[in-house]
Amino acid sequence: MKYSDTRAVVETGFLTALIMVFTFIGLTVPAMGIFASILMPAVLVVLGARHGIRWSILATITSGLVMSVVITPFMAFMQVLTSGIPGLVLAYGYERRWSTARLLTLPAFTMMAMIAVQLGMAQYVMHVDLGQMWQQFQQETMQSMEVAYREQGLLEEQIQPMVANMANLFKQMAYVAIAALFMSSVIISYAICKVANVIVRRTGGKGVTLPPMEQWQVPQWAVYIFALGILLTYWGEQYQSELINVIAYNLYALGTYMLVLQGVGCLWSIFKSYGLSTGFRLVLIFLTLIMNFATLWIGMLDLIFNLRRRLAKKSADEE
Repeated sequence: MKYSDTRAVVETGFLTALIMVFTFIGLTVPAMGIFASILMPAVLVVLGARHGIRWSILATITSGLVMSVVITPFMAFMQVLTSGIPGLVLAYGYERRWSTARLLTLPAFTMMAMIAVQLGMAQYVMHVDLGQMWQQFQQETMQSMEVAYREQGLLEEQIQPMVANMANLFKQMAYVAIAALFMSSVIISYAICKVANVIVRRTGGKGVTLPPMEQWQVPQWAVYIFALGILLTYWGEQYQSELINVIAYNLYALGTYMLVLQGVGCLWSIFKSYGLSTGFRLVLIFLTLIMNFATLWIGMLDLIFNLRRRLAKKSADEE
């Protein structure tokens, strides 16, 4: 056995133990679940970046087998689906040096597919009615709201519009579930890459290049998705079509998320060009984000008129 193979075996064993530790922490401490879902794939990415995808696959299989003994086989299989498979996709992307767009979107689609498999198994294997659970959650929440409003002394004609608005909010949440899940999966992929980069570079490896915040750039068709979502929303209400409404709200939400990211990148670039400190830039961007659609419109204007390049050219001319 070569020295490199021996080292890979040792590191695989050590990192596999880390994967199981992160998994157990995520299962026993609910607040740590999100960190475990980032750290476990990051470990697989580190293995793939240092020794190749086959060692990441070996670590995933080994950790799944050991966890099936300590916890139930079904829970171990679920953990492999939610964290292991997306981690393997990212590890393969590191090995093949994917572009940033592929490195963030392909694992995100994988996460969504694994979540769909999980939901399907929960509904058909464990006989859990997800639709009924969602309806029950809505009813309990709205009933609690009505009780709280009545205890505050509000009149019935004041309570009913509030309850109707909450019911409409629940409906919109169900509509945009796909777009919200995709964007959250992209953010998780980005976080995994950042963690993996830190570990890989500290151990002498080479991470992937992720664009800094001032270079965040989304495709220009994000504007068209946003506009199409608004247009389809009108049509969905006009024709009372549930299918059109679902498509419309998801397009609108996806376009909104993408334009907000573009706006954040644009603002960061502008603030940096004026020499503002990192902390002050973060405060200004936070204030812009809470101003409703301000960041969205900045992102849209940046895509249409290229504000960053105009500002860079203006700064260069002034110098």
